Amino acid sequence: MNYQITRHIFFLLLTAYLTLCQGPASASALNWIIQPRLNIREIYSDNITLSDSETKSAFVTEFTPGVSLNGTSGRGNVDLNYNLQGLYNAQGRAEVDLYNQLQMNADYEFVDNRFFADSSASVSQQNISNRRIENDNISGTADNSTISTFSISPYWTPHFEGIADGEIRLTYDTVSSSGGNNALSDTNSFSQNVFLQSGHNLSLLSWSLSFNNSKRFNSQSEDISFQDSLAEIRYSLGREYSIFARGGHSNNSFASNSNSNNNGFFYTFGGQWEPSNRFRIEAGYGNNKFVTIEISPFNRLHWISTYSLNDVGLNTGSTWSSQLDYTTRRSSWSLGYSETTTTTQQLLLDQQVSNTSNTGFTGNNTTLPTLTDEVFTTQNADISFSFKTGKSNINSRFFKIYRTFELSGNDEEVTGASGSWDWEFTRRTSSNLRLGWQKTESAGLNSFTDNRFDASIFITRRILKRLDGSLGYSYINQDSTSNFNIYTENRITANLSLQF
Repeated sequence: MNYQITRHIFFLLLTAYLTLCQGPASASALNWIIQPRLNIREIYSDNITLSDSETKSAFVTEFTPGVSLNGTSGRGNVDLNYNLQGLYNAQGRAEVDLYNQLQMNADYEFVDNRFFADSSASVSQQNISNRRIENDNISGTADNSTISTFSISPYWTPHFEGIADGEIRLTYDTVSSSGGNNALSDTNSFSQNVFLQSGHNLSLLSWSLSFNNSKRFNSQSEDISFQDSLAEIRYSLGREYSIFARGGHSNNSFASNSNSNNNGFFYTFGGQWEPSNRFRIEAGYGNNKFVTIEISPFNRLHWISTYSLNDVGLNTGSTWSSQLDYTTRRSSWSLGYSETTTTTQQLLLDQQVSNTSNTGFTGNNTTLPTLTDEVFTTQNADISFSFKTGKSNINSRFFKIYRTFELSGNDEEVTGASGSWDWEFTRRTSSNLRLGWQKTESAGLNSFTDNRFDASIFITRRILKRLDGSLGYSYINQDSTSNFNIYTENRITANLSLQF
């Protein structure tokens, strides 16, 4: 059982409360919206252990009290969403399991337009390994770990009378795990980010300076540090043209057996042509080279793409990034591609766990990497589409993620597609249909290939003003090169959700 919310959560709650209550009375007057809730679910599964050879059916009862809290003042905001998930007979064990689940974000302005602080925290259950993906806590905890994150970041935004503007930020964050047999360290990270740029009084000659430094201290493995600095000076040759010079230094330290990182000094000289606010091309040459094209032929379409060829820094060699966004009155389209170097801890800090009426509070993310302390490079392509009518909302997504782990050399490739249709077919009744497919491939010491297909349909009815009920059916089929990962599950769910 997991009864404890970490000390980081209590610290965040105290910090957010004290900051919102300080300052002049007119600025600190709070407007609190507190929404307690209770969610009760009865779940029947015909394969509660997710096994192909020893299937076991079971009824699982979920009793989950929770609260949503939003506090606003003239200087800050706090958003909190917390559940205490209670499960009886999860994995057919005839026991009670309790899980803390939380997402919180807070921000505060100490000095007008000068000094601020952001903070966030989360508690969620995550898959330990891509070798065994579970969709929630219903099927047990052997392959899950409870992840707690906390971050606080004060920052100062100096302004020097039109000569210069900037941001100076300090950040502390921590990631810890409990339960399950995972290789993820408890970590503490400190980072400093400095950015200064010329102010609006300088028109022909502009400049910018940046410095980014972070170090992550891992309890079970080597520490990781990332550091880079960059200076740029740019001169305008009229309305359409400008030339620039950039120089900087990269100094990164982490365990690696690849040549993707190269420390040292880098430089780039180049120019930009921007004949209108709908077209821009910029290119630079040096030991770090790049070409950027930005196009916006009309207001609803924007596309920017960059090709880089770097000798120094992270992701040396050829890399791409691209983002295209297109909107109409009823639809939106998005296409993105990026190549980055990161850590599992950073992905856990960045993700937002959420609460939904049909599936409960979810933190399990099937696209996260295996929980590891290794630094890895990732190539991420994502295409999404949404369409709205008066009573329907249709969403679809296709993604492909390729990861290379720096120390072990293992590769992970995740390819998937999903689609959903929300339809309010009467004033108080709606349906949700979802289809998903994901293929996970791992090459290395423990290579495997999994193919997962899932489908679900839920009907939700507003019974009373604050009481919703839903009935649903879900199906999961997973095929794998490992017999341990092969299973099929059918699940029926009845749910009552009460807002107090």
